[in-house]
Amino acid sequence: MSQDSPPELGSWLARLEGWLFRMFSVREAPLLRAFRHGLMLVMPLLLAAAIGLLFINFPLLGYKTFMASIFGPNWKAPGLLIYNSTIQVLALAAAFSLTDCFMNLHNQRNAASAILSSMGVLTVFVCLLIMMVPYDTGMQGVNLPWGGIRGLFGTLLISCCACGLFLVLCRIPRLRVPFYSEGADPILPHMFDTLLPALCTMGAFICLRQVLNLFGIENLHETFYNIIRAPFQDADDSFGLGALYTGLLQFCWFLGIHGADLLDPITHQILLKNMQLNSLAINSHLPPPHIFSKYFFDVYIFMGGSGATLGLLLAIFLRSRDIGSRRVAFLSVIPSIFNINEPLLFGLPVVLNPFFLLPFILVPLALLFVSYIAVVSGIAPLPVYQVDWTTPVIISALIATDSWRGVALQLFNLALAAAIYVPFVGLADKDKIAERRKAFDELVGIAAGNTRSPNGKYCTDRPGTAGALARSLANDIQRSLKQTDNAADIHLHYQPRVDFARKRVPCVEALLRWNHPLYGSIPAVLTLAIAHDTGLSQRLDSHVLHMAFEQQYAWRNEDIFTTVSINLSENQLKDSAFPALLDALYKRYKLPADAILFEVGEALALDPEARYLPALQAIHATGVNIAVDDFGKGYQAISHIKRLPLSELQIDRALIRDIVNNNSCQDVIGTIQELCLGLGIKTSAEYVENQKQLETLLELNFSAFQGYYFSVPIPADECKEFIRRFSSSP
Repeated sequence: MSQDSPPELGSWLARLEGWLFRMFSVREAPLLRAFRHGLMLVMPLLLAAAIGLLFINFPLLGYKTFMASIFGPNWKAPGLLIYNSTIQVLALAAAFSLTDCFMNLHNQRNAASAILSSMGVLTVFVCLLIMMVPYDTGMQGVNLPWGGIRGLFGTLLISCCACGLFLVLCRIPRLRVPFYSEGADPILPHMFDTLLPALCTMGAFICLRQVLNLFGIENLHETFYNIIRAPFQDADDSFGLGALYTGLLQFCWFLGIHGADLLDPITHQILLKNMQLNSLAINSHLPPPHIFSKYFFDVYIFMGGSGATLGLLLAIFLRSRDIGSRRVAFLSVIPSIFNINEPLLFGLPVVLNPFFLLPFILVPLALLFVSYIAVVSGIAPLPVYQVDWTTPVIISALIATDSWRGVALQLFNLALAAAIYVPFVGLADKDKIAERRKAFDELVGIAAGNTRSPNGKYCTDRPGTAGALARSLANDIQRSLKQTDNAADIHLHYQPRVDFARKRVPCVEALLRWNHPLYGSIPAVLTLAIAHDTGLSQRLDSHVLHMAFEQQYAWRNEDIFTTVSINLSENQLKDSAFPALLDALYKRYKLPADAILFEVGEALALDPEARYLPALQAIHATGVNIAVDDFGKGYQAISHIKRLPLSELQIDRALIRDIVNNNSCQDVIGTIQELCLGLGIKTSAEYVENQKQLETLLELNFSAFQGYYFSVPIPADECKEFIRRFSSSP
């Protein structure tokens, strides 16, 4: 639904989406979410299969004849190779990705007893072979007829059971094999920990296969298919059959079962036969005897594929504000135009997504009812003329009915499908936003905690949704930094530091901002952590430095004379070439030394081993001023400031926050103030947020303040106006 919707319609949609969201919300069902994520990972295979299928069945008049005349009778070979190499292993690929998602979920919840993910995947793979390989294979090689999309449901069911059993067995201490070989590869202890659980899991499935064989069940997949097909073997041509066929087909696809293959008896024994009888009647100038035929479903019901997913695509483009969903929809447009909808079903996903269960079944049933009434009443013609199933909408109706009324019914059905899908797209958006926000908040907490994994990374090697989000952000920040220096998404905001007594703004702090198209403003702590994980810290630091110098140069040309403070990173202090870079920037922008103030964190400035003291002295030797940021986290830090080449010291937020009601904080701040006055070091108080804090600090002889009480971090133009306004205030 567009943003210009009438208010009453928007309100109705909001109420409907809210009710549906409460009904179908699965934010607290991580196992189901892991299941869906596993299916989404097979999207590349489905896109490749769609390309191969479209290459073979492109619905252009004379296309096949033309291709055969140019490339010979085997012209379909490349398309068949692509299709068979992807769709025939889709179930196995989905099983691997699903198992990996389950293993990551387990490790995320049980970090202290994490299990090697690859061992779980290998164990599940062997269990799948045990259940799928025919008994008569012998030594002739492995043939997996159910490894493709038609065996998806059974394969995923087996995978879930095998993975679950493996994880349960891994929790049993007696099944762990101790391994204490000094100097061995670190992966070996993990492998031995899971060796017996893996063997026991495989043994359990061997026993299950033998038990099933005793009951005459040689193939679990085929048995399941035969049970579902049985009620339709002798079905007749009726509206009830059409509704049952449509509903069951949709439900099968929702479960990941290839519905068209499962219900093949209906398709061939009834729908295709009816289509042939209708064609014979038309050729004999008689009215077609059957309403339900393959043409009827292809033209009026399954527009874009099963579920009328072309309507879902329209609903996504009209209603969804989720960039991920819109990207999947965009990638699925061309296949869906030709009625190939697997990329959308598994990429969005629709399969096993409770938000789409109801509309995915309801939409085709609604279209079936409308189309049946329209045809019976004579409002629309019956599709009776031959048309390929890959023919796009409008064209397919025009060919199959030879009437504009058929096109009109098809367009009406498409609009109806989109209208039904719209509220469900909205509530699916809400769920994705909630999930992403939870993962985003988790990432911010990880970055703020400043804890690294054994690989030395903050975020990108984390398991689960948070890790996937971190890796996505890593790709995004790389793209942003590849753009020009004037890129709008990575920029600086400035927070004024005021001299309250003199009514001026002697300094503004440059603060990093990253405006992400999906997540909005990314906290600097997370941006820096992602840059570290991707090896882009140095590039990001350089980008910030250049932006700050350029802004200072622009301000001075507008007669705005204030110091810009920049946070120094640990990488810059380690870089022996950094003082030379500073000198080059000062010369390039023709700035005096006091135009820039460098802030260094207390932990770096007061490092017990003084590792960064030479770097600070080298920077100070160039004439640049240095300030210690967030000073006072450790009371013992007061005795160390004498040895540092400082011009300014900024009090830690924890002391400022409690200064009003905590006398100890006042004593510490007073001591720091007296010591700095004796050493000729300026002091400033950051994070001043209310009048009482300001009054208390003024009593302690502070005059320089920074915080939300005066101004939040603001863009450069707004900061310029603040400086002029504050300096001219009475």
